[in-house]
Amino acid sequence: MECPFIIFVSSERQKKTIRDNIELLKLDRQIVKLEEEINICKDQLGTMGGNDARAKHKAALVNIQTLQNKIERFNGRMSGLKEQKASLKKKLGEPEYKDVDEKHRMKMIEHETTNIVVTDLDKYYDALDKALLSYHGMKISDINKIIRELWTLTYKGEDISNIEIQSGQDSASRANRSYNYRIVMYKGATQMDMRGRCSAGQRVLASIVIRLALAETFCLNCGVLALDEPTTNLDYENKRGLAIAMAQIIAARATQANFQLVVITHDEDFVTMMKQELSAQTGFSMPERYYQVSREESNDGRFYSKISAIDWDDL
Repeated sequence: MECPFIIFVSSERQKKTIRDNIELLKLDRQIVKLEEEINICKDQLGTMGGNDARAKHKAALVNIQTLQNKIERFNGRMSGLKEQKASLKKKLGEPEYKDVDEKHRMKMIEHETTNIVVTDLDKYYDALDKALLSYHGMKISDINKIIRELWTLTYKGEDISNIEIQSGQDSASRANRSYNYRIVMYKGATQMDMRGRCSAGQRVLASIVIRLALAETFCLNCGVLALDEPTTNLDYENKRGLAIAMAQIIAARATQANFQLVVITHDEDFVTMMKQELSAQTGFSMPERYYQVSREESNDGRFYSKISAIDWDDL
């Protein structure tokens, strides 16, 4: 009869042997598989090239170091910016920068309002400039009309049919604009500058006529007109024409309370002409007297001016 214990031990050994064999087979398969993977890696390593990989690895290390340096620099700069931000944030609480948004808003309102005002002033200036140009043209036209009437009345020559004022603007900016005036004369239909082309008597008469026209145009509310030796270089006919013009102006202004004509002259013939022409004006009362200034010697041997009021009838 066999012992059961002995049979049990043999079965365990057999199981262990079988398990070991199975494990061995697994390990053999793993070895084969790993050898195949090693062979594949060797093939791949052969195609990659060891020297090239080392060079790339070295370049990558240098690049990494460069990037790390940049990171450190940027971190330092960021730290400085953070400190600057903290400093500026602290300044915003100071009185100088406090409520800066509201101050900026108010200044923007002021700026825009100023721009609107400047635009409106430009429009006003343009309108005023156009009005002044229009007024200037109208006054020049009025002055030339009176000049033409007075010249026809006073000048007795036949070589100059008319004179007038002409104005031209210079090319300066609007703020510095000025006008250039010149006197032209007409000989028939031909126009030419009067400067250098007329006699002394014609210049004197033109000067008086222009002044009379200016006085008639601009001095209606301030009617004081003074002429000093108006007949200088004038011949008899032109003196008579001037007397006629002066008499007509005096008669036309006789009803004006503030009109006064002062004529200073040594020409007694001109005064006589004035008297005759004033006497010819209908509905006009003659002036009571004129004043004569003379030079007389006193008892002390000195000379003094003497002013005498003389009636017109004594002239």
